[in-house]
Amino acid sequence: MSDSDNERERELECLRLASDLTQLAKDTLSRDLKAHCLRMAKMWSDRAEQGIIAFIPVASASYH
Repeated sequence: MSDSDNERERELECLRLASDLTQLAKDTLSRDLKAHCLRMAKMWSDRAEQGIIAFIPVASASYH
């Protein structure tokens, strides 16, 4: 797989994650969780749009 294919795949994964987080925000009754999910969805969609896909260790992602 070429670098451009890998980058496109990472961008799609970011968009999928943003979509899942947006859906979770719609489904939850918790205002705090809704706000957190929407912030995270924006972050991931911004990264996909900008093409800036940095490696983020799974352990650190849980703290955002």
